[in-house]
Amino acid sequence: MVNIHKLPCREQVFIGSLKYHGFWVTKKRRNLKFKQGYVIPATRHEDAGGIDVWVKMPKDDRLFPVQVTQRGVKMYRKYHESSWGKLEEFIVRSELRVESKRRRCFVHGIAFALVRDFDGKTTNPQIAWGDIKALRYAISHLNHRL
Repeated sequence: MVNIHKLPCREQVFIGSLKYHGFWVTKKRRNLKFKQGYVIPATRHEDAGGIDVWVKMPKDDRLFPVQVTQRGVKMYRKYHESSWGKLEEFIVRSELRVESKRRRCFVHGIAFALVRDFDGKTTNPQIAWGDIKALRYAISHLNHRL
């Protein structure tokens, strides 16, 4: 299993946000309690396949694969002093990248959670609410597909 501290920063914040909402972080995938929500970091092999975390929602028996993605525009503005032309070009490339990831996740049955840009190390209540809403939205779209 992947050590949670070796995950990219945004995935750590996503897992912290789910912990803020009562999810438990675990490595096991069987014998999980029905009423409890769980988040399981993906293995290196699963991460290569596009899965960042597995999530078991409360009062549901299924494990959902989740891809966590952010656009990166806010961080681009923070770390690059550039003209509006370069920023517009980055925004267009970012949207194309997000759309291609969304299509790949749809084809392979992975919940696609598009979360707010955040480059911090820990979560806060606003980020946590945004992350849980993105997760619920992604899982509801995955359920409609199944």
